[in-house]
Parts: sequence; structure tokens; C-alpha cells
Amino acid sequence: MITIKNQSQVIPLQKTGSVITLGNFDGIHLGHESLILRTTELSRQLKIPSILITYQPNPAIVLGKKNNLKEIFSFSIKRNILNNYGIDFFYPIHFTKKFSEISAQEFLQETLIEMFRPKKIIIGYDHYFGKGREGNFEFLQANAKKYNYQVEKMEKVFLHGEGISSSTIRKNILSGNVHLANRMLGRIFYLRGTVVHGQQRGRKLGFPTANLQIESENIITPQTGVYAIYINIRNHLYQGMANIGKNPTFSGQNMSMEANIFNFDGDIYGEKIEFHFIKKLREEKKFSSIEELKQQLQHDKQRTSSLFKKI
Repeated sequence: MITIKNQSQVIPLQKTGSVITLGNFDGIHLGHESLILRTTELSRQLKIPSILITYQPNPAIVLGKKNNLKEIFSFSIKRNILNNYGIDFFYPIHFTKKFSEISAQEFLQETLIEMFRPKKIIIGYDHYFGKGREGNFEFLQANAKKYNYQVEKMEKVFLHGEGISSSTIRKNILSGNVHLANRMLGRIFYLRGTVVHGQQRGRKLGFPTANLQIESENIITPQTGVYAIYINIRNHLYQGMANIGKNPTFSGQNMSMEANIFNFDGDIYGEKIEFHFIKKLREEKKFSSIEELKQQLQHDKQRTSSLFKKI
């Protein structure tokens, strides 16, 4: 996938035409996947480039509609995921309040038409663009003949009768239901960050941990508790268990995210790693003694190992 940065990259698209899909694509869940796969399918059939247009940051945050909204994946992770779908060009739009004042007609004509000459536009059932949210499927249909394109609307995707949406996935992650969030995403939810020094308590307990400082404060994190996870270190996946919380047994005050990595012994301080969340094991709790905590950690490890044997 190539990111469009300047006019020289746009000129070839103006000659060939393109197939476009647009949206926020927060999480790139199974619903988004249906949009992307239809776009690449038509691109192959028509033998013209595919374009994915997205907005960064989330418009709801910029416009103050959801001030506390957290994104499911960072922009860099979103880009990495999109690379796997065979989209030819990636066009991220920096979303600002000024941009939100652009009318749907202006955006259609000056961005979609003049830059990309679309022959097909694929849009989600709930996607809007332009000032006052006036740009939608019906708007694109009304302008299709004028600008010589066709438009398709992809309907909502369901999992066991429940509609898949970014808001539902966020709700599941926040409540600790990462296994259900993963099924809706069509991939494992993960956080990327840097390994930083912690309190070294885990090492003293016989369960050394890697403390993760995530790469952005605007990314959603799961509910406090203990989780079975994979840890991606230098493109190798290790099994492990993570604790998100304040370590109440030690009267901790600050939130931390740390993982005991099975069958790994190495210095990774300062390195970028990823926590891939599989399932929540239990709530975080305060233990009456260090020995009781150690026994629980051993039980957690056995349970985690058994869980991975079934995967």
C-alpha cells in the first residue's frame, strides 16, 4: 500500500480511474473488512487502482461529541493491518474542525472526483461525510450520473445476531470481554508499547514481568484484571499472562500493565513489544499475604498454559 502524499502520485489515478472506499475504519472489524474486500474485488475486476480514504483522528473526538473516546488501534497499527488487504493507495485525511465545515458537495467534487476519478465508490451503511453529515449513500447516488460513477452500500455485519460496530467492540474491551471483541474484529486485539522499568516485584516473586508503556494515551485498554496473552517480541510470539491494575496487594496507587512471559529470559528494556489479548482469567484482587499471591500466580500460569493448549 502506498500513502498518497502529493499531486504527482494523484495524476496517474486521474487517468485510470479508481475504486474508492472511505470511512474511519476504527478497529478494522469484520464490517470494515467487507467494505475493503469488495473494494479490492472490484479493483481487480476493472483493473484499476483501489483507494482507501480514512480520517485521523476520529471525527467524534475532534468535534467534541465523544471527548473520552479511545481508539481501538493506533494509527500505525491500523496502517499495518490495512497493508494485509491488498489496497493500492492509502489516503489519510487529517481531520480538523475546519475540515468538518467542508460541504459534502465540495468534498465529493474537489477530493473524490478531481483527485481520484472514481468508477466505483463503496460506502458503509452508516457512513456520513461533509458538513451536517449530508454526505451519505443517497447523496452519492444522486450525484452518480453527473460524475459518471457507481456507488454501492455495504450493510451491517452480524455475529450471532449482534451487529458488529466499533462502539460494541470498545464496550467489550472495556468490560474485559476481549475474546468476544476479537471475534468481532476478526483478529486479536493488541497494544504496542515500550518496555519500561517497574518495581521489580514480579522478579522477587519468581514471576518476572515486562512493564508496557503503551504508545498512545488515546488507545483503549482492557478492564483491570489478569489476562492470557501472547507477547510479540522481535516478531516472535510468546505465551504469557498480563496484569492490568494497581497491584493492590502492595498498596499500589498507579495503573500499570505488565506481563509474565513464559519461556523467555532476555533484556528487552527500551524495546517495542506487543500484548495480544486472548481471554480474561480473573479480576485483580488484594491478597492477604505474599505467599497467597504466589500461589494464585502459579494457578494463573497453569490455567493460561491449559488455555493455550486448546487454541
